[in-house]
Amino acid sequence: MLKLLALGSVVSCLSVALLWTPNASAQEPTLEQLRTCAAIENPLKRLVCYDKVAAGEGVEVAVAETNKQAPATNSNARQEPTDAFGLPAQESGEDSDTIYVAIDKTEKDPYGKWIIYFTNGQVWKQTDSQTFQLPLDGNYAIERGLLNGYFLGREGVNKRIKVRRIK
Repeated sequence: MLKLLALGSVVSCLSVALLWTPNASAQEPTLEQLRTCAAIENPLKRLVCYDKVAAGEGVEVAVAETNKQAPATNSNARQEPTDAFGLPAQESGEDSDTIYVAIDKTEKDPYGKWIIYFTNGQVWKQTDSQTFQLPLDGNYAIERGLLNGYFLGREGVNKRIKVRRIK
C-alpha cells in the first residue's frame, strides 16, 4: 500500500513538473533579448532592461527609447582633451590619465606653495607642502591619481607634488 501511495505521489509530481516546464521555457530570456540589453550604453537603462528580461517582460520599449537618445549624445562637440584635464568630472570628458606640459612661469603664494602657469594656458597650484624645484626648461607631466587627485612630476626626477587646477 505504501509503494502504491509513493508511486502516486511521484506521478503527480512529474505531471506538475511537466505542466510547469512549457511556461518556464517560454519565460526564459532569449539570447537576442540579452544582446539587446547589452547594447544599451546608459548603465541605468541597461539595468532596467535586464530587470525586464528577468521578469519576463518585453524589452522593445526600452530599446526604442535608447535608440532615440543615442544620436543626441554622439552629436555633442567634445573639448580638446588637454583643455579639460583637471577640471571637475562633470565638465571634463577626457580619457587620458597624463598630460605633458611646459612651464611658462612660476610664482609662490604667501604660504610658500607653487602657482604654476603652463604654456597651454592652464594654471595649477601646489596643494601639499613638499619642496620641489621647478626649472622652466624641464619636461613635466601632470598625472591623475586616485580619487581625482593630480600630481606634477618632472622627467628624470623621482619626486612629485600634489597639485590642483585653478584655471
